[in-house]
Amino acid sequence: MSYKYIYQKEEKELAFDAAKPIESTAEIRNGILSKFFSADNLNFLMSNGCSYYAGSKAINEENEDADCAKILTEFEFQNPIDKAIQTRVNELAKERPELALDKLFELKLFYESTLPNTEIATEINDLIENFKEAFVKQFVLNIDYNQNKLHKSFLKRLLSRDSKLSKPNIFTLNYDLLFEMTAEKLGIFVNNGFTGFHERAFYPSAYQVDYHIKNPDGAKRINKSINLYKLHGSLSWYEDENKPPYGIGERQVIPDNGKIEYDTIREGTIIYPVQSKKKHSLDLPYSEMLRQFVEALNKHNSVLIIAGYSFLDEHINDIIANAIANPDFNLVIFSYEEEPQNNKSNFLKQLYADAKNDTRITMFYGNYFGDFENIINVLMPFTEMYNPMEDIFSVFQSLKKATN
Repeated sequence: MSYKYIYQKEEKELAFDAAKPIESTAEIRNGILSKFFSADNLNFLMSNGCSYYAGSKAINEENEDADCAKILTEFEFQNPIDKAIQTRVNELAKERPELALDKLFELKLFYESTLPNTEIATEINDLIENFKEAFVKQFVLNIDYNQNKLHKSFLKRLLSRDSKLSKPNIFTLNYDLLFEMTAEKLGIFVNNGFTGFHERAFYPSAYQVDYHIKNPDGAKRINKSINLYKLHGSLSWYEDENKPPYGIGERQVIPDNGKIEYDTIREGTIIYPVQSKKKHSLDLPYSEMLRQFVEALNKHNSVLIIAGYSFLDEHINDIIANAIANPDFNLVIFSYEEEPQNNKSNFLKQLYADAKNDTRITMFYGNYFGDFENIINVLMPFTEMYNPMEDIFSVFQSLKKATN
């Protein structure tokens, strides 16, 4: 068994022994990836593919059996309307959710501005709301927050880096709360740009805050912390014009038996997966999040590691393309695609071609290298952290047993 990857402009092949995965991938883990994970300015872009194991589902595939697709199939206008428009709405069920929702927004705008018709515009708006609710329930809220073992391993391995290095930045396109909830269970500080206790509000300057422990020898920075950027919003966000400067607040969302109910996030402010979200994301606070993304990638010797991303978001691709123009920027891609040159994303096709001519682009692809579980358990470098308390507890247990 063998797997291909591109490193230093060369397409290489890894001889892989399934019985010895750690030994088989040692050269990649220790010889290639370790230097990227040791970068002082380390950034991750993580998307839906990193949450599949916990119950998330792919949103970029055509699925006429999806609940949101059925809503389109069964929809009928109550007001008299051109039959062609009725058919067009029903046939949107055959499209990927992001394309279908995008076209619904276009129809709504058409009947609000170009050919004003309040009744039809209202019906389309109601349809959009029903579609979005079905989308969130089927593709986002089915995550089981008790099944977070890979996120635990990822954070542990990430924070086992040298404590002298800067905090890593995690940029995610997901709406779920897997990172926040997992970090909390591990006692890891998460800086997500919000400040406050009872009334939390989004302040970009919060990302400049650091944490220190004061002791007799002087203050020591807490290295068990991360910066988390939710580029498309979060299930825990809500709009509140009384919360300056951006009118965005954050609520505490508590899963029930590992699941989040729709009623608890009904008024969320997430950007739904539509092609036109490049335009929507120019609104605050998303523009601020994207600005932070741009700044992080433009820092000296910046590294961006991408996993679980389909490369179908134009505005995100634009930022990555801009960063590649930086001569000391390095890009590492884990793609699930067996043949990137045949992918539906033209941007990924171009990156695949560029990797063969640019030493700064490293690409691991295929269903093994692109699987989040294998990335974490096999490929990601890990410095074992020694915890003396474990030995102390073990000795205490032995003494207690001997005494008894």
